[in-house]
Amino acid sequence: MAPEKAGNDKRFIAGILFTVLGAAGFSAKAILAKLCYRYGISGFATLTLRMMMALPMYMAIFWWYYRKQDETTRKGFRKDWISISIVGLFGYYLASWFDFVGLEYVSASFERLLLFIYPTLVLLISLFWLKTRAGKREVAALLITYIGIGIAYHNETALSGLNANIGAVYIIFAAVTYAVYLVATEKLARHYSPLVFTSFAIIISALAIILHGTITREKLWGFPTPVYFYTLAMAIFCTVLPSLFVAQGIAMIGSNRAAILSTLGPVMTIYLAFVVLGDDFTPAQAIGTACVLAGIAMLTIRRRQAVSHE
Repeated sequence: MAPEKAGNDKRFIAGILFTVLGAAGFSAKAILAKLCYRYGISGFATLTLRMMMALPMYMAIFWWYYRKQDETTRKGFRKDWISISIVGLFGYYLASWFDFVGLEYVSASFERLLLFIYPTLVLLISLFWLKTRAGKREVAALLITYIGIGIAYHNETALSGLNANIGAVYIIFAAVTYAVYLVATEKLARHYSPLVFTSFAIIISALAIILHGTITREKLWGFPTPVYFYTLAMAIFCTVLPSLFVAQGIAMIGSNRAAILSTLGPVMTIYLAFVVLGDDFTPAQAIGTACVLAGIAMLTIRRRQAVSHE
């Protein structure tokens, strides 16, 4: 085997490993949040502790990568920082807020599955906001995805009752705000390092979350020790490290393959919820999950291919 080909193969395998590890980390977030809730802490308080612990790490990441940018890029960033802050608040303040509150009402597996509709929402926002057109493949992907969501939702209501309605509304809001963030940053983020852009957006959102928690006087202290271990683990292994792993994975194998591998996320969450939390896994949930992942895969592959041919 030629040295160059061997090097490319190792890079490809490493890229897959980084992406899968990132997906696994993000998937475990809901599990750790659910473990925290068992001690009586609220969703927003859990989010606040998570961001308080992640904030110093993201400030270090931003400083490290920002200083590596050339002066022209840094000048452009200083010009765009307000716009980046605003869209960041959609992606990491509002979306995280709705997500953590929604998790108080629904199972971790349903939360991850419902949150994963954001690619379809990106398409819908683009259709109405950017006036793009949808082909037959996109329409079919939307139908398959929402049929799967309907099946999963029916299963969740059977398990959680009326709480499923409340939780679903919050999770849908989370998916919508994150989709708005993705659409708004599609052009804005391309001029900067992904880690610079993302870390700055999270820093602004973390400060907003901490301020929100302070104003509303969220109870953050006095909980059993496991709460703080779980939120620290959430900050490190479900927030900071996954964002670094996914960014590195995209750099090694490309956004198309990374996006496809990220569909492992809901499957991993369902498995962890079954093993760690003891959640049920029903045939209806399996069918709904398969439909959602099939629809997202169809939409993601099509979207990434279109981007790669521009």
